[in-house]
Amino acid sequence: MEETFADVSPSYPTNSSQNASKTSGAGNETRPVNKAQPIFNPEDLFYDMSGDKYLVIFNHTKYKMTRYFHFQTPTPRKGTEKDVESLKKTFSNLGYKVLTYHDLDHGEILNKALEISRMDNTMTSCLCFAILTHGDKGGQLFASDRPYQFSDVTKMLENGDKSLVNKPKLFFIQACRGGDMDDGRTVQLDSDDDLTFHVPSHADFFTMYSSVEGYAAFRTALGSFLIQELCQAIDKYHDTLDVLHIATTVNRRVAYEYSTYTPSNKNTHNKKQMPEVRYTLTKLFKF
Repeated sequence: MEETFADVSPSYPTNSSQNASKTSGAGNETRPVNKAQPIFNPEDLFYDMSGDKYLVIFNHTKYKMTRYFHFQTPTPRKGTEKDVESLKKTFSNLGYKVLTYHDLDHGEILNKALEISRMDNTMTSCLCFAILTHGDKGGQLFASDRPYQFSDVTKMLENGDKSLVNKPKLFFIQACRGGDMDDGRTVQLDSDDDLTFHVPSHADFFTMYSSVEGYAAFRTALGSFLIQELCQAIDKYHDTLDVLHIATTVNRRVAYEYSTYTPSNKNTHNKKQMPEVRYTLTKLFKF
């Protein structure tokens, strides 16, 4: 389903510049030098973040008319450039190397995911991905030319180079997960070198969805509910909170502070959105 584009109250200002190229690096990214090789110790409480950190953005603004879309062109995602700007600023300020890919086809997305999964990530501490697109229930996401399954990407990382084992892999998915609309509810408020370690291939993943399964996600000209609140929460709490606590603050903000405002369209007016997190992290993760 296509995300619902709506006004929202309150709205928060973001950067105004737009990145229009198909593939780009973050122009203002911070590139740490002389990083140490991250060390894995199963007894550590936190992931070792001393190595390189990456954010890969798959951003979709425009789509193609193909048979996979029943020869209809999905609507452009106006406002997504604001999410890209916020993500690049927040993660670059934290020392992440940011790679941004715009409007990739299905094959290009899978090839890029395969390339990343096969790389030597010995010096890498974490891989973060932000996928900004239309989507539908059952894990379906839209490339510029056709839908694909989110699991197509995660399976590549699960079976990727051994240097990815025990490294946190985080996904932030701004996309619908269906077409249902949430009217919300009203409540009354009261005042060693040869040592091996066997781990599951599904371990050390974190995924934050913009909505629960079956429901629509929302976006405005200033960006999406999820990504804007996520960046603000990371900016504010990265020194003190781990990702699960940050995600909880984002859940609260989106759930309590956001409603759609489309009085001319009753089907989308005054609707709510609830982000959802799924994870198999084995340690605490701090940005």
